Amino acid sequence: MKQSIIPCLVCMMIMSVRLVVAVPVEAKVQGLYEGVCKDAKGEIKIEARVVAQGGGTYKVLVRKLATDGKVSRVELKGVTEGNTVNFNGRDGDVDWKCSYADGAVAGTCGEGCKLDVKRVEHVSPSMGKKPPQGAVVLFNGNTTMDELVRANGSPWYVGDKSKDGWAVWEVPIRTVVANEPGEWPCKDNVIPKDWTLGAERRRVDTVRGIGDDGSIQVPTGGMNSKRQFEGSFDYHVEFMNPLVPNAHSQGRGNSGVYLPNGEEIQVLDSFGECTYEGGGCGGFYKYKNPDTMDVIESIKNSSENKYTLASTPPLQWQTYDIEYRVQKKDGKYSGRPRVTVYHNGIKIHDSFEIKKDAKKGHFHFQDHGNPVRYRNIWVLPLEDQ
Repeated sequence: MKQSIIPCLVCMMIMSVRLVVAVPVEAKVQGLYEGVCKDAKGEIKIEARVVAQGGGTYKVLVRKLATDGKVSRVELKGVTEGNTVNFNGRDGDVDWKCSYADGAVAGTCGEGCKLDVKRVEHVSPSMGKKPPQGAVVLFNGNTTMDELVRANGSPWYVGDKSKDGWAVWEVPIRTVVANEPGEWPCKDNVIPKDWTLGAERRRVDTVRGIGDDGSIQVPTGGMNSKRQFEGSFDYHVEFMNPLVPNAHSQGRGNSGVYLPNGEEIQVLDSFGECTYEGGGCGGFYKYKNPDTMDVIESIKNSSENKYTLASTPPLQWQTYDIEYRVQKKDGKYSGRPRVTVYHNGIKIHDSFEIKKDAKKGHFHFQDHGNPVRYRNIWVLPLEDQ
């Protein structure tokens, strides 16, 4: 009897070990990988963007960087299998086969050629940049929200990160009198004499929690600078897109940074993801892409076939540094501003003349129904340029 029980227990233990094998987390697998492909003839630098597509699947956009500056491209597909992710693809008639483990992808890129790339995170050189003297700080993690207002006119409901997403509820208080009431509800007398509490209950808003990193999720309806600005300025914004692997194009971490003249610089998860002209991260909405676009060969004949190389993966903080220059004539700001934009320290627009004329206005941060977070927002008004 004892001899038959022991093997069964061992079998159960083996099964239980197999059941707890960890499936790779998409947030850890996705990302930028750098390394080499190496054979007997030498090695070539590799840059690979592993892009989560939902359901444990991935696309991989590989750029082979030759010493002469030429770039060639390979596309792989990845599927989660057990405790790893396996990638396969072809470069002409050459098979690529590799797998993920512990922040690295290794395998073969042809007969006798080995691939070895590791996940890297490039931090923008302007990340955490301090506002210079004279700058107006729109948001730096403060709960008073002195310089930012809700775009829809609603009051702010803010708290620490633990309260993020809490519901704000409202009930009515009423009185019926011939003239104006002698007493009104106030903090020290919430329900005065002859006032009654109504039976209705309704959810009116959501608390936005301020993170330990000083960030806030854009609220319903978006948010505006309290003051208006005109003329030239330098502008710094930090933002983070959510990971929405099942979504694509405009559904993937959508928001936008609006300049005082109403022009929008798009905020979107564009890490290895394509969309229409000007619709990707860093684009002037619907009319100009960043100057850092790369093509996906398999869809090069499609109208949406490019992505920006300046974007980092979702869940990583990114920066915009914007130089907005306006001419002043006869004492008034006029004409179309010229704008230079650095995305994560990479110049994506160089003194580009935008479409709309200069005018006095607010900065706006768009709510597009996606949980995009912002922090360290400031603007430095400049003397006439």
